[in-house]
Amino acid sequence: MKKSNTYKGEIVVRFLRTLFILGIQLLLLTLVFGNSEVYVGWTKAEAYLVMGIWNLLNYLGWAFFGINLERLESRVLSGEFDFTLLKPLSSAWFSSFYDFSTYSVISSLSGAALITYYFVLEWGTFTWERILLGVGGILVGLIFWYAFYLLLASFTLANPRNGFLALVKEILGLAKYPVNIYSNSVQMIFFTILPIAFVSTVPASLIIGRMGGSLLIIGAGLAILFVRFSYWVWKQNVKKYVSAGG
Repeated sequence: MKKSNTYKGEIVVRFLRTLFILGIQLLLLTLVFGNSEVYVGWTKAEAYLVMGIWNLLNYLGWAFFGINLERLESRVLSGEFDFTLLKPLSSAWFSSFYDFSTYSVISSLSGAALITYYFVLEWGTFTWERILLGVGGILVGLIFWYAFYLLLASFTLANPRNGFLALVKEILGLAKYPVNIYSNSVQMIFFTILPIAFVSTVPASLIIGRMGGSLLIIGAGLAILFVRFSYWVWKQNVKKYVSAGG
C-alpha cells in the first residue's frame, strides 16, 4: 500500500511539474509575440503547435530511448556494458530501448495538449491529407530525435564523461520554436547539415498546409540515412571500447 501511494504521489508531482514547465513555455511565447498575433510569419496558435510537437517528441524520446542512453555512461564506467555486448542483439538497439519511463509519457501530455489546442482552433480548415502528413512528419521527427541522441551517445563508449549528451539537448532545444526566427543561412543548416527543422517546424508546416508530401518523403529519406550513419558511428566506437575491467 505504501509503495502504491508513493507511486501515485510521484505521478501527481510529475503532472504538476509538467504544468509548471508548460506555463513557463507559454509565458515565453507570449513575451515573444507581445501584442502581435504574427511573428516571423507564424501566428501564436501555430507557434503553440510547433512547441507542442517539440514537447511531445522531447518527452516520448526520453521515455523510450533518452533515459537509457543517458545511463550509458554509468554502464560503461561500471563495466555493465560488457554484458550488453554478449547479448544476441544489436548493442545500440538494446542500449537504447531496454527500459521505459512512464513518468515521461505523462509529461508528453503537455505536447498533446498544445497540439489539440491548435486542432480545436483550426478544425474547420483541416483535411485528412494534412492530418496524415502531420502524423508522418511527427514520426519522422521522432526518428531524427533518436538519431541525434544515438550519434552523440555513441562517443561515450570510447570516451566517457565527454558531455555530448548535454550538447544534444542544447541542439534539439533550438527546434522548440519555428526555425524562421533564425537567419536564412542558419535555416539552411537546420534543413541540411544539422536537420533539426524536421523535428518540429516541418511537421507543424505539414499540418498547417505550408509544405507538401514531397518534403515528408525527403525528410523520411534523410532520417533513415541519419539513423544508419548514427549506427555506423556507434559500431566504430564499440571497436574503441575498453572494458572497465581492463
